[in-house]
Amino acid sequence: MKENHKYQAFTVLKDGTRQPIEAESIIIQLEEEEIEIPLAPHPVFQGKLTLVTGSAIQGRESERERGTQFIIEPGASNVIHITPKKI
Repeated sequence: MKENHKYQAFTVLKDGTRQPIEAESIIIQLEEEEIEIPLAPHPVFQGKLTLVTGSAIQGRESERERGTQFIIEPGASNVIHITPKKI
């Protein structure tokens, strides 16, 4: 069976220097909502970037509001803009 490895993550300083981040996931706060990026992906989704928001974030499972969805807008050919939006 293939071993499930964490993705490597880095902070990037103004001068372009990368510094490794040791974490299980990264949470980005956008206004009133959060997006979590797990760094240890599920084996089925190995090699894919998974984003979660709302009650899918670990520790927020008890949230039973109307929910949160992702709004995805294309940018340049290699850019997408992702906005978490409560519905």
